[in-house]
Amino acid sequence: MNTAQSKNQIRQTMRARRKRLSPQQLNFAELGAATQARQSSQLLQAKRILSYAPFAGEISPAKTVEKLTVASIYLPRITNFRTRSMRFFSADTLESLNKYGIVEPAAIGTPAPANSFDVILVPLVAFDRAGTRVGMGAGYYDRALAALLHQTSTRPFLIGLAHHFQEVKSLPREPWDVPLDAILTDQEFILT
Repeated sequence: MNTAQSKNQIRQTMRARRKRLSPQQLNFAELGAATQARQSSQLLQAKRILSYAPFAGEISPAKTVEKLTVASIYLPRITNFRTRSMRFFSADTLESLNKYGIVEPAAIGTPAPANSFDVILVPLVAFDRAGTRVGMGAGYYDRALAALLHQTSTRPFLIGLAHHFQEVKSLPREPWDVPLDAILTDQEFILT
């Protein structure tokens, strides 16, 4: 089985598992992640955070970021579906749902570049303890974070947010994959 097939199989398995979660289980996972987030000094000290709106059983970062009252929160907005590109705008002005059903901020003001954040919370489908992630497969985050690949000392701290069951033993890492610095789950904070 090649890498693409392996990733697609992982996506199918994990997405099906997330889909079976009840609203109560999702809420419990969100509370658990918010509790575990207290272990991240980078998150607790961040002034500018790129978060995300949850989709398809992802853990919502809402309870985690609402406790960070000193931080400015931004969200991604897909700006071109054909080229799979997104930009980052203040979460203060939520606009509407995009074609995937994900809440997006209004495109007001100048978008913030990816390297302007202290922390970026990254949704994922699966992860390993080496900081490798598998996303939904469209490549939006890969493209948005590509400029950070070779910025090791000045890049934002990248935290993947996931249910504990989304951990796999090992994932193949592609040359364009930007490794995560940590994983925040509903049960654990993992530095990679």
